[in-house]
Amino acid sequence: MLNHSDLETIIKAAIFAPSADNSSPFTYEYHKNGVLSFYIDETRSGKATDEDYILSDISLGAVVENTVIQAEQLGYTAQVNILPSPENAPRHVADISFKQSHSATHNLADVIAKRCTDRRFPFKGPVKDEVLTRLAQAAEYHDAKVTFFTDKSAKKSVLPVMRHAESLRFESKILHQELYSSVIFNDPKPQEGMPVSTLEIEPPARPFFKMMSNWKTISFFNKLGVSKILGFRSVQVPISFSPVLALISIADNTRASVIKGGQALQRFWLQAAMEELSVQPYAAAPIYSLRGLNIEPEFMPNIEQIKQDMKDISPDGHHGLMFLRLGYTAKPVKHRTLRRTMTSYQRQT
Repeated sequence: MLNHSDLETIIKAAIFAPSADNSSPFTYEYHKNGVLSFYIDETRSGKATDEDYILSDISLGAVVENTVIQAEQLGYTAQVNILPSPENAPRHVADISFKQSHSATHNLADVIAKRCTDRRFPFKGPVKDEVLTRLAQAAEYHDAKVTFFTDKSAKKSVLPVMRHAESLRFESKILHQELYSSVIFNDPKPQEGMPVSTLEIEPPARPFFKMMSNWKTISFFNKLGVSKILGFRSVQVPISFSPVLALISIADNTRASVIKGGQALQRFWLQAAMEELSVQPYAAAPIYSLRGLNIEPEFMPNIEQIKQDMKDISPDGHHGLMFLRLGYTAKPVKHRTLRRTMTSYQRQT
């Protein structure tokens, strides 16, 4: 059994896990038998790119990883049961039980609160080979594979599919509405969602970005190629000015593998924080290709092309889960997303 203080510390660590658009789509319940259960919060999930809860499963994997790592630092061993009842309770993602242990250290726990997304550029390099090795080992701990793209020609081979996926977010009305539904323009410190400051859009460009939130406006400008320009700005420019692009891949696209992939992603990201690396994830191309999307019929050929391109890029028949841009910055991130209060994560039964 966990005492109240340790339970609170563990839940706080879980809340620091990353999620799409800072939605933190999970709830928890701590049972009398000492088991901690995590569930997908359906009120904060299930959008177009998360229709089958794939983004939520990735996030819940990161929640589980933070929980295990924090528990180990507090002197517990954690036993994880993924998808304990997939047929009867598909949103019940994990049960975790705890036992006292003699070892009470885990260095990665020290950076759980430090880990964050950094959309600034340029990132500086080089990143040494031994650092890349430790990052790869962190993901491999959960059976994921990591491919590093470090030279110009290697990056050039993957940039087209990333640009294609990002541009599609401004071409599909469904994806456009999903994107802007999470952007907060008027509140600099919301507890969920993405305040515009965290997007690191250049101040002169922010009025234009806000104007593009109107579907009729972006539809008009797309005739002039604006979606392609936005894809270029969000992908080509930052990655070209960063020393490393990484792709985390998983063996298959089953729910269990995706959740485990979320654990691998989080362990990789925490290791990057240990190495003082800045990180920006790019989810669009991998997510579109893992299981496809239910968007407008005219864009389904785009999705099929992205699937094929990702298949060509991913190693040994694996499935790409997440791209990450890596490098060093001189100063810490100034604008970070916040989290809701702990009580909002408690499951209501």
